[in-house]
Amino acid sequence: AVVSTQSTGEDNKIGLRGVANLCDVLSEHSYVKHLNLAGNGLTDPTAVVLGEMLKVNYTLTCLIVRQNQFSCNGAQAIAGALLSNDSLNELDISWNKIRSKGSEALGKMVASNSGLISLNVSFNGLDALGAAAFVKAIKTNSQLVNLDLINTRIPGSECKELGKALAANTTLKIIKLGNNPFKEPDIEILFHGLTTTSLYIIGLEDIPLSKGLYERLQEFEREQRVVIHYGKSGGNQRSRPMTSSALRLDEFITTNLSKLAPLVLAKDKDKTGQLTVTEFKECLQEAGLRLRQNELNRLVDKLNLKDQVPHKEILMGKIPSVLERMRNSAKRKQVTTESS
Repeated sequence: AVVSTQSTGEDNKIGLRGVANLCDVLSEHSYVKHLNLAGNGLTDPTAVVLGEMLKVNYTLTCLIVRQNQFSCNGAQAIAGALLSNDSLNELDISWNKIRSKGSEALGKMVASNSGLISLNVSFNGLDALGAAAFVKAIKTNSQLVNLDLINTRIPGSECKELGKALAANTTLKIIKLGNNPFKEPDIEILFHGLTTTSLYIIGLEDIPLSKGLYERLQEFEREQRVVIHYGKSGGNQRSRPMTSSALRLDEFITTNLSKLAPLVLAKDKDKTGQLTVTEFKECLQEAGLRLRQNELNRLVDKLNLKDQVPHKEILMGKIPSVLERMRNSAKRKQVTTESS
C-alpha cells in the first residue's frame, strides 16, 4: 500500500495534527509500505512524531519528506529512530533546512544502519561536521547503494578522505556530488584517493573543470569502467541515436535510477553482473514502469533482449552499445545453430 499526501498548495498542508493522526495509525497497522509527505511545510515537531512512529513501525520501506522545513532537531529525531530501524530502505529528506548538527546525526546513523539502500540529503548543509560524519559512514556502511549529496556544502578539505572512503566501500554504486564548492585541486585529490572503485556512477554536475582535468577523468572512466556525469561542464555524448523503444527505456532508467539500482543488485543474488530478461522486466515493474505485461513484453521484444542482460552497463546509461552487442551475440548463436 502507498500513502501520498504530497501538497505544495498553501491551503492543503497536512500539518502536525494530520501527521500525528497518520502516525497513530501507522504505529498499530502494518499495511503501508510507502509514505510521501513532501512539500507540506512540516517542521521539527512533526519530525519528532515521525521518529516515534519509526521506532515501532517495521513495515514502512520508503519515507519521502523532501521540501519541508526540518532543521537540525528534526533530522536528529529521524536519524535517532533509524538507529534501531533497519526496515526502511529509502529515505528522501532533501530540500530541508538541515545543517551541521543535523547532518552529523544523519551521517552517524548511516554508519550503523543496515537497512537503508537509498538516501537523498541533497540541498541541505552538511558543512565540515556533517561531511566528516558521512565520510566515516561511507567507509563502514555495507548496505547503501545510492547516496545523493548534491549541493550540501561539502568542503573541499574533505575530498581526500572522501576518495579513500569511496575506494574502501564495495556496495555503493551511485554517488552524487554535484554543485558542491569543490575547486579543481579538490577533484584531483578526490580521484587520486579513488584508486579502485565499485561505483557505477559518480555525479559531478555543475562543478567547473578544465579541459585537462576533464580528459583525465574520461581516462579514469575507461580504466575503472565507471560513468561520470559532468552536467554543464562536459558530459557523456551518445555515439548514435537510439530507437524509440531504447530511448523510452533509457529515459525511464535515468529518471528512476535510485529505485532501479537496488532492485537490480538484489535480484542478482549470484553476483554475476547479469540478469535474465524476466528478472530485468520484474525490476522495471517494481521500479515503477507503468506498462501492462503485454506492453512491457512488446517493448523488450523490440529491443531484442534475448540473452542475459548486463545490468551494470545498462544502469550506467550504455543501452545502445549493450543492445548492439546482445543483438550480435544472438545473431552469432543463430548462425551457429543453422550451420550445425
